[in-house]
Amino acid sequence: MIKTDIIETLGLFENEQEGGYLSPTYEADLAVPDNILPGFELSGDARKVCNAIYYYLGADDVSVMHRVKGDMLYHFYRGDAVELFLLDCRGGSCRPETFTLGIVLEAGQRPVKKIPGGVWLGSRIAPGGTEALMGVTMAPGFHPADYEIGSRDDLVRQCQGEWAKIVQFSRPSSHPDRP
Repeated sequence: MIKTDIIETLGLFENEQEGGYLSPTYEADLAVPDNILPGFELSGDARKVCNAIYYYLGADDVSVMHRVKGDMLYHFYRGDAVELFLLDCRGGSCRPETFTLGIVLEAGQRPVKKIPGGVWLGSRIAPGGTEALMGVTMAPGFHPADYEIGSRDDLVRQCQGEWAKIVQFSRPSSHPDRP
């Protein structure tokens, strides 16, 4: 299948904030009040206990550095391997990790990766690849109040030793006070 066929078949739409394409696949019926979830923003809404999406990246797509409050579980479905770049800045230090999501186990790829809540994540197709279809399951379920796109300047300041990777997985920070 080609990119346009995958997008049409699965009803994917562009993720304008982050990059790539997505479509919801599951949302739990059960929800919990957000005030019982420690560390989560109070939105006045209940959070679904779990939800899931399809997530597609093409050769030129980059999912820029972002994080959510809850845990994410990435699943690999088809296509080429995906490079995940994680920055765990919880607790004041910066711990980078590069992980290859895919199905070629003998090459060190793994088909599932847990990303703990609060960890920065960016992704792209591994060198030489053209596309990948993944799934992402979140618990508690996704809520916009829990989602943040990383500022390149802030991430570089916090993790100076990782500036080259951060630049690859982020957009230039906007400075409204500069031309």
